[in-house]
Amino acid sequence: MTRLVTLAKELFPMLLMLLATGGSLLVATPSAGADPNSANCKPNRATCKTNGQCCSGVCTTGLCSASTPTTTSTTTTLAPTTTTTTSTTTTTVRFVDNMNGTVTDNQTGLQWEKKDNTCPGIHCVTDTYTWCVAGSDAFTCANGGVPDGPAFTSFLRMLNGGDTGVGNCTVSDADGSHAGGFAGHCDWRLPTIDELVTIFDSTQGNCVGGEGVCIDPTFAPTANEYWSSTTLARDSNVAWCFFFSTPGFTDENFKPGGTGSFSVRAVRGGQPD
Repeated sequence: MTRLVTLAKELFPMLLMLLATGGSLLVATPSAGADPNSANCKPNRATCKTNGQCCSGVCTTGLCSASTPTTTSTTTTLAPTTTTTTSTTTTTVRFVDNMNGTVTDNQTGLQWEKKDNTCPGIHCVTDTYTWCVAGSDAFTCANGGVPDGPAFTSFLRMLNGGDTGVGNCTVSDADGSHAGGFAGHCDWRLPTIDELVTIFDSTQGNCVGGEGVCIDPTFAPTANEYWSSTTLARDSNVAWCFFFSTPGFTDENFKPGGTGSFSVRAVRGGQPD
């Protein structure tokens, strides 16, 4: 009996230690992957059956292997931006037929008389005039070269509503109002030589090959040579004319008709010389 008591006393501490050790083992809960600090896990390349046997927590084809890091990929798609620019081009016709016997030049702002084939008539394309009244001969003006020939006293007077002219101009355009006159205006005049040159156009089809006149067809029938209101600086008996047949050139002619009488085309607007 005494021997059993003595043996129990010897075994009791060992039992306590065993119970303590057993309790620790019973309380421990294994994780899905092995604890790398556990002495029971297997290193990489060791044989295994489950992930829990490996220190890395990865068992692949019967061998422990390193864990594969998880990679997160982010893709950003940029939508293309398209900018559309709309351009509007406006083309302005230079010569406009006003449908009242006149043409407006949108480049110079001048308004021109149209000629026609109603002959005799104030707009007859074949009518010709002299610039001044002749003096002792057809090369000298009677009154020093002033504009007193039929081009002014007959043609322009009629357009501007003279005694028997078109309408009856009682107030001039320069005063801001008017009544009567060709196309409702009373300030028709002969163009300067520079103004005549502006309506010459060598690109016109009827000018090609040296035949026909070089002018936009909006102007209707056109003669070859026209008087200007510009006097030659060195001789008051001579005025400039412009020749519209190809190739187009200026020409000097005696106002009283010594070198011939020529056509006229009225204009208004602008700043005459």
